Amino acid sequence: MTSHDMDTPHLVRRREGAVEWLVFNRPRVRNAMSARMEDELVAALAEISDDDTVRAVVFTGMRGDKPAFMAGADMGALSEAADPVAAVALEREAERLIVAIEQLRVPTVAAMAGACVGQGALLASACDVRIAASSLRFGFPIARTVGNCLSLTNYARLIAMTSTAMTREMIFSAKLLGAEDLLAVRAIRTVVGDDEIDAKAQEVAEALTQLAPLTLWATRQALLRLRDHGVPADADDDLLTACYGSQDMQEGISAFLSKRTPVWQGR
Repeated sequence: MTSHDMDTPHLVRRREGAVEWLVFNRPRVRNAMSARMEDELVAALAEISDDDTVRAVVFTGMRGDKPAFMAGADMGALSEAADPVAAVALEREAERLIVAIEQLRVPTVAAMAGACVGQGALLASACDVRIAASSLRFGFPIARTVGNCLSLTNYARLIAMTSTAMTREMIFSAKLLGAEDLLAVRAIRTVVGDDEIDAKAQEVAEALTQLAPLTLWATRQALLRLRDHGVPADADDDLLTACYGSQDMQEGISAFLSKRTPVWQGR
């Protein structure tokens, strides 16, 4: 972590009326999720849950030279978790943030521009409403980059957001989707210009604050229960361990950090 990273908050909060904005603030690394950012987000969500004056939350990324919602997780932390048990623990640890978003009592909006990859895409999938800038690039290129896999719950999140076919295509093509691809399957509400997305997100969030809050909360919880009913607990331990403990994943991380093409062995 650079001295700039240590001195700068990884999350910026601002309030616009009844709407709380949570802004990922690591633009130098396209807002990649760090352990510190995750802790700050979890703490912020706990505060919001206890604040009756907040009626909606918007997630977005700080704009740098290139727009980015969130370009995945911090690869440095993953590279240090060489032990497969530690690596799987990182995957489980990331789940606490996504669950905290899903369990919020107020509706959530993801305002996505630029890279929305890996952890960023999962975070967006946990939100109730998604809007996108035309620059959006969304997906999970893990079969091309790191060689890990998702948990069953995260696959279920993507299927609920898009479809089984699109989830399979995202993983098997290792290509990022554009805003129009997601709009076609109603995974996002609308597409706007990059310079319009903040205003549109505020507009969408304000509209949500005018709706019956208990109806929105109950609907979200009902849909989550229906989704999770088909996801057995710990049924993916073997899948996660096989990928996170593989030589391929260590090769993928090494190749990613050194900016070269990985050589996959299938073991």
